[in-house]
Amino acid sequence: MIHKKIITLITFIFLNFFNYVNAHEVKPAVLEFKKIENQINLVLTFNAEAFLANIDASIHRDTKNSSNSKLYDDLRLLSKEILKERVLQSQDQITNSIFIKASEKKLDLKVVEIDVLEEKDIEKVRFTKIYFKTDNKIVEAPITLSTKKIFGPLIFKNFSNVDIDTQKPKSQWIKPGNQINQIEIIREKTNFPNLLISGIWNGILHIIPYGFDHILFVLGLFFLSYKLKPLFIQVTTFTIAHSITLILGGLGYVTISPVIVEAIIAGSIIWIGVENLFRKSINFSRIGVIFCFGLLHGLGFASMFKLIGLEGTDYFLNLISFNVGIEIGQIITLLPLIILIPFFNRFSWYRILIAIPASIIIALFGADMFIDRVL
Repeated sequence: MIHKKIITLITFIFLNFFNYVNAHEVKPAVLEFKKIENQINLVLTFNAEAFLANIDASIHRDTKNSSNSKLYDDLRLLSKEILKERVLQSQDQITNSIFIKASEKKLDLKVVEIDVLEEKDIEKVRFTKIYFKTDNKIVEAPITLSTKKIFGPLIFKNFSNVDIDTQKPKSQWIKPGNQINQIEIIREKTNFPNLLISGIWNGILHIIPYGFDHILFVLGLFFLSYKLKPLFIQVTTFTIAHSITLILGGLGYVTISPVIVEAIIAGSIIWIGVENLFRKSINFSRIGVIFCFGLLHGLGFASMFKLIGLEGTDYFLNLISFNVGIEIGQIITLLPLIILIPFFNRFSWYRILIAIPASIIIALFGADMFIDRVL
């Protein structure tokens, strides 16, 4: 009865509000690189309002958590034309936040064009594109590039190093403030080991540290029971389910709006946390719920896979290695708790003092995410 009431409430809220996107959630910026003869072109796609409000995306995953959230909201209300003018006025500040060098010599960037992308729904994040080119006419290798941490994590796309057959750019996820060393200016296929490592690494990063919602869900599976067998069954079910939709979604066979997917993922965290309060052992319905939610989590993984741009001739290898990275990230998340299982076995008050409080905290985090993503 309690479960039916909970799912009815979640379904009601979801059906009434799934059209809204959290305008406060910080999205990763995308930096595109291309070398044309002796000049370098860059295109930065980012949340200009967050930058102008001085909200550090390496610290805040949600703009409302910043002391400058009111300024961000005011900037979001500006028209495209006025925001473009504000960005133009701050072009020096933006340009000075990007550092590009050739043979250790700093290159000067010049803003060529600013394009505020159309987004009429005020509840959705609006992106701005800035096109740069280097003033320096002679560009020598090696080329390195970095940005200030305020942009947060970056998706770097190298259009000067594309796959010969598909013309897809080489892409990678860059941690806030990290430098991209030795940017390749070649048109050749990436060798197998590098491709495999890159896919696995991007998969791990999507869990640790950028997949907090997925971490919460996996932790919720553990706190049902600290015994290895129930944990193994649950995690295996979740893995099979999200692997199916990651592959199908990555190949384009299944497509659901990220708005819906992200809302349900948050709802799944609430469900698992609350269910842990009333259930002490695993059964068929628990497995079914985990499998269904796993399918939605897989679509979330697929969205990030496409956003990062891990495409090319070896698309299947990229897809599989990205999935392997996700599994490794899950194992890393659970490993400290698995190590503590012998201790939990001797602790008669484990469920009351650890499992239930932890499940409540997980459910509360899920509720906060759910509200953010649908309101």
